[in-house]
Amino acid sequence: MKKICAVLVTYNRLKYLKKLLSSLEKMEYPLSGIFILNNNSTDGTTDFLTREGFTDISKGENTNKKYVFNSEQNLGGSGGFANAIKIAKNLDYDYLWIMDDDVLPEKDCLTRLVQMMDKTKVQVAIPSRNDEFYQDRICSKFDFASVKKYCPYSRKQTISYPLTEDFYYVADIPFEGPLVKVDLIKKVGIPNAGFFLEYDDSDYAQRLQEYSKIIYVTKAILHRQLARKQQTLNLKKNNKDLYTWRTYYTLRNDIIFERKYGKNWRVKEISPRLLLIHKTIKSILDGYAKQNLPLLFKAYSDGMHNRMGKRIDPNY
Repeated sequence: MKKICAVLVTYNRLKYLKKLLSSLEKMEYPLSGIFILNNNSTDGTTDFLTREGFTDISKGENTNKKYVFNSEQNLGGSGGFANAIKIAKNLDYDYLWIMDDDVLPEKDCLTRLVQMMDKTKVQVAIPSRNDEFYQDRICSKFDFASVKKYCPYSRKQTISYPLTEDFYYVADIPFEGPLVKVDLIKKVGIPNAGFFLEYDDSDYAQRLQEYSKIIYVTKAILHRQLARKQQTLNLKKNNKDLYTWRTYYTLRNDIIFERKYGKNWRVKEISPRLLLIHKTIKSILDGYAKQNLPLLFKAYSDGMHNRMGKRIDPNY
């Protein structure tokens, strides 16, 4: 049986973390260990994990195989996953099952991932997040050649529903349940913490595919605890965009991502300029120019000059 370690990154979501840990204990395919990177939570997470038998990773092995690393600062999503994987890949496991703190896998999720990986001989598999509250946008390919696909996420070519196959080859992963062979991680390295938030998983997917195909396992179900279909519908009705710190990272990292993987100079140089023009005009028409344009111009400048890391303070 494969030795699999669940690798979690958590920040101030104790309510959801408790449900996730309870779910992991009931997996049909037993886990060999759990490692949690606590991203400087302030909601009682640290004390809870101590009571549950999680020990500081620096103190070595324990009989429970439950480990935690308590970061002294919030490293962001990208920094959290990068550091968690950096530590966990050196533990004695065959696979890392990487996830956020607000997911909830069904008890046969890991079994189905392992079985399909064995069948297809790949080293990376992702679960399905489809349920009554959420529908996956499954990316089969990125279009890195079109200058016109300059808006965030527009380069993704997706698989049509209904899903009729047991698995699909995909070109992107979310850090919500990918199962990755440790030997592959050691070849590829860790995710790029410089993204801080957004696109670190998509960038990692491109790097993983240099060595292995990635499969989407249709019947390996993992729920998103915070997903609400009504919220999605409300967002679609409101077509106006008031930028936040999250928008900055989405726009900046989109520019960095397509300049890294773009197939021609038009994608690398013209597409970001089209994005800037489009978002400037839309912000003016939406009536949000005063709030949006400083973040937009900073995102554009930082993206074009590949300035990564934490450059806007998150407002949690």
